[in-house]
Amino acid sequence: MNVLLTGASGFLGSRIYAELVRHHTVTTLGRTPVAERHITADLTRPLPSLGHMSFDYVVNAAGKAHSLPRTPAERAEYEQVNVLGTAQLLSALEAMPMLPRAVLHISTVLVYGRTEGHMLDETTPLGASDAYGLSKVRAETTLREWGQRTGSCVTLLRLPLVVAERPNGNVASLMNAIRRGYYVRVGNGLARRSMVRADDVAALIGRVAGIGGTFNLTDGCHPGVGELENALARYVGRQQPIRSVPMVAARAVATVGDGINALIGRRFPLDTAALQKLTSSLTFSDAAAQRHLSWQPRPVLDLFT
Repeated sequence: MNVLLTGASGFLGSRIYAELVRHHTVTTLGRTPVAERHITADLTRPLPSLGHMSFDYVVNAAGKAHSLPRTPAERAEYEQVNVLGTAQLLSALEAMPMLPRAVLHISTVLVYGRTEGHMLDETTPLGASDAYGLSKVRAETTLREWGQRTGSCVTLLRLPLVVAERPNGNVASLMNAIRRGYYVRVGNGLARRSMVRADDVAALIGRVAGIGGTFNLTDGCHPGVGELENALARYVGRQQPIRSVPMVAARAVATVGDGINALIGRRFPLDTAALQKLTSSLTFSDAAAQRHLSWQPRPVLDLFT
């Protein structure tokens, strides 16, 4: 089949491309060429005509994430990339002689806007209030409305923390801090978090794009924060046990962090919101994906054994 993939230069998108190209003809679209068949374009601007092309389905893995907006302009970037970019892509698809049969969109569990919860499923209300989460909610709405109007099948995959054998983002920072010996565990490390393997997600894409619906994906294990920390410590050869800070001390530091953030408008490493994320469990159910997508994930921690 002919597949159009956006975001192929990204952490997850590059893995999706590597899987898709094994079985399909893949054209990538984005600012950075990553394949022989590539359309150079900026999703926040009108796209070049795709009228001479046809695609069986489209995978939209492009998006802005992993940065805390500090100004109105930075917050607006989320809207520009994640919402306007999605709308621009759909407009370009609709101008083609024949619509793709399906569009698969990579979303996030942050659309739920929850800081704690147990096995939340796809019926959980979308309560995101941060710039990133809100932009992904609006992108999902744009896709659903477009699918209903055009008749093209839309599949939304909501992902938690995505982990690979070469981590990026928060997991890479955590691994580096543990390796250097200056990471400190807050509390008892028992808070459980949903995660998913990048290679499992990439392997799923090619066979579910045309199914339609909204699905959480996790590794089904939801390891404790302490379990992840210990696995990373073993992986990097850290022999000394990870030091811990009692909750009383952590709360005191977080209170100071709240004051600093309110005073100077900069992100202090530990405030009340960050402390809650570190010490509260937040897990999501992938039962729907298991039923309808034959989703059979592997444990994230196996990457670090």
